[in-house]
Amino acid sequence: MDRINPSSSSNPSIGLLLLRAEWFDSVVALPALRDAVEADARRIREALQGRINLGPVWVVNSTESLNTACSELRNSAIAGLILAFQVWAEDFYLAPLLEALGKRPLAIWCFQPWQKLPLSLSFLDVLRGSGWVGTFEGIGTLRNLGRDFFFTYGSPEEERLLSELALFARVVGVYQGLRRARFGLLPYRNEQMQSTFVDEFRLLHELGPTVEVLSVNQLAKAVDALSKTEVEQYVNDLHQNLPIRGVTEETLRQAARVSLGLAHLAIERQLDVISFNDIAEETHQRFGLRPALYPPLLWERNIHVGLEGDLGAATALFILQRLSGNGVFFAEFWVWDEAENLIIGGHAGPQNPQLAEPTSLSISHDYEFAQSDATEGAHLQFVVKKGRMTLLQIRCTPSGWQAIAARGSSLGGSPRLEGYPHLILRLDTSVSSFLRRCAEVGTTQHFAVTFGEYEREIALLCEWLGVPLLWLG
Repeated sequence: MDRINPSSSSNPSIGLLLLRAEWFDSVVALPALRDAVEADARRIREALQGRINLGPVWVVNSTESLNTACSELRNSAIAGLILAFQVWAEDFYLAPLLEALGKRPLAIWCFQPWQKLPLSLSFLDVLRGSGWVGTFEGIGTLRNLGRDFFFTYGSPEEERLLSELALFARVVGVYQGLRRARFGLLPYRNEQMQSTFVDEFRLLHELGPTVEVLSVNQLAKAVDALSKTEVEQYVNDLHQNLPIRGVTEETLRQAARVSLGLAHLAIERQLDVISFNDIAEETHQRFGLRPALYPPLLWERNIHVGLEGDLGAATALFILQRLSGNGVFFAEFWVWDEAENLIIGGHAGPQNPQLAEPTSLSISHDYEFAQSDATEGAHLQFVVKKGRMTLLQIRCTPSGWQAIAARGSSLGGSPRLEGYPHLILRLDTSVSSFLRRCAEVGTTQHFAVTFGEYEREIALLCEWLGVPLLWLG
């Protein structure tokens, strides 16, 4: 799978805060303990620097250092914080630290200096290894304060721990990116479908993305501004790389122009996702077709296309793309084979060819609109290639949001149906369970699908966003 250049939010700055008891310095006052704790702190920093974008590091072991850390933390640009009770520490530090951290995500690290526990511990080693005591003391206070957090444990050399903190940082990046995301809605939501309705003001205030409504007239201006050279180059590339069947040269050129115009409009408006209502009558009347090609310019600029004006699906698409760095497929599922545990789905409109079985790629006429548009249209066709995949749906409900996620294996191979880019998926769960459990919570027909497995990441992100998640399988 070709990777897409990640956005700046994929490498967020993560702060580190080490808690230590003032009592250790003022009462126990062992220079050897102080030296050992400082050496452990260096090990912690060095281990994290190799795995995450480590920002400021604070040590809190007194009222003075607490006040300094709170002041700096409040004004810091970090996107999330790892808090470790390096040794036992007073838990009254936590409330002011949480106030300074605000809504930024928090990870709690139950620290132990050793990956393999020594057979015998000196008094100094017992104190040096007392982080578990502080962590469990602090966890109770955090829960009492109603603060959610990501939890992990271990020594700085443990691969599992470092992988989990890297996962935390990755999800922080998606969370931060979602709060800054820009979606375009062209030209308006699909009025044929009530279940995909999203209140864009709730989307902004509860999940983060800003929505800009775009007009067909803006798209037309973007199309008119294209250079003849760019259009010719794209048409030549299509001829050189793809079989083209049932499409005239004039129609192919028009489809290339409108598809390039869509990409340039998204770039001009600095969008992360353009949610394109591909069946809007105005678009078809203006251009004689819908843009259903996918110029490389889109993935080169890390811009992605959602369909049918579904902003919930656009949000799911954004999340999966930022988690994976891959292209994302937009699917509604049409048919199943219960005996084979297969479901097959896809969607008309611009779909990312980076996901395709290379031998399946072609351009056909637009099966849906060739009979009613002024032209026969030009539509990219393919089968999604083999690989492990994650599905995600986000639906706006009257009182909040609902997420549904699942895993499965794309089987690739030859096309199983005509007229649409499509995915042949064997679910990890059964078809029966998938259908019945979706019916229990309510669903739309739209899922975003990408390569890779992201169960823990999606669960953590939904927890931070306050979105109930149904995980299937």
